[in-house]
Amino acid sequence: MAESKSGAGAWCRNRWHAARTSLTDALRGPGEARDGLLLQAKGAAAATVAWCLSSWLLPANVTAFAPFTALLALQSTVYRSMWDSAQYLAAMAIGTAVAAGFGSTVGVHAWTLGVLALVALVVARLHLLGGQGTQVPVVALFAFVGGGGRIDYIGPLVASATIGVCCGLAAHFAFAPSPHTATARQKVEGLTARAQTLLRDLARTAEAKTGGEDEDVREEDWPRRCEELAAQAARARAALDREQENARLNPRRPWDSAQESLRRCHETVGMIERVGTHVRSIARALTYEPRSPSESRRPFEASVSADFAASYADLLHATAEGLELLAPPRGPDDPDRLRRRVEDAERRYAEVTATARSDRPGREGEWPVHGTVLVEAARILEEIKHTADLAPL
Repeated sequence: MAESKSGAGAWCRNRWHAARTSLTDALRGPGEARDGLLLQAKGAAAATVAWCLSSWLLPANVTAFAPFTALLALQSTVYRSMWDSAQYLAAMAIGTAVAAGFGSTVGVHAWTLGVLALVALVVARLHLLGGQGTQVPVVALFAFVGGGGRIDYIGPLVASATIGVCCGLAAHFAFAPSPHTATARQKVEGLTARAQTLLRDLARTAEAKTGGEDEDVREEDWPRRCEELAAQAARARAALDREQENARLNPRRPWDSAQESLRRCHETVGMIERVGTHVRSIARALTYEPRSPSESRRPFEASVSADFAASYADLLHATAEGLELLAPPRGPDDPDRLRRRVEDAERRYAEVTATARSDRPGREGEWPVHGTVLVEAARILEEIKHTADLAPL
């Protein structure tokens, strides 16, 4: 019992802290927190106005639909609001048509109610209206049970929903959420900084194999860190998708500049996701330790040699510096310096590759793992070169 109370208390404290943080962020400046707070205020105002208008113009038995549809019309972006509202009105048209068809032909009975519900649910499962398809059976049952499918009930019902949609969209267009391309870019810059840190830490892991670093470096949880990078990339991509959607049909959108900025951010997120895949492969190879005795190992069961790891660590440091000079998503401040650094890294790659190949006859078991990490480093360099070719912002 005490543990249950303690858990409930912790949950309440966490909720209170989250609400206070969100309110503080909303008051501090523009951003997602302020947009969320403004959306709630617009929802309350639109629902109130919709109810007042429907109460003044329509019968009392249909006025509840106006504030409901006003809230439904207010989504996070203008584009999403328009799309969901159109889908909802289409769902209402289908639902009321089904109710009117049954009510005018067979009347209101228990068995007709069951058949109507079945037909409406089948239509909803066709996913013709996206997420609003579930409203088809809801509207059909309201129109059939509440008004017997009569036109004199369905007409005011549709009018009430239309009033609500118009109020919701009017509130959204009057105070449209502002684009936050700068916020999206900051998230992508943070993602890039994490990728740079991973590459530098990976280089220190390679140096550790030569005995030049602490043993703690070898204990890095690389699978977890790579998964965290992938999760952060997914969150950044979701934020970019929201911003791109927010720019559509938005009266406050700076479309030309926002489009180019978000496009480069998307390119950067894709690059970091691919770099993360290569880092995972390199980390697996650098930290691999054969479990079987040396005399019974198969040819490919070998770890990275110490002399190879020392030269490969320099290659990783050069690659990390290239990613830093690339400065995505903004683009390089000094393209010539970036080009020279990439060329230096490529020369370093050629030297390490030549050395590994010259040692191959006496170290057949090491070549597969050496070749793997070299190929992954080359792919990271190619990602940097490709992104550098994009037009800077």
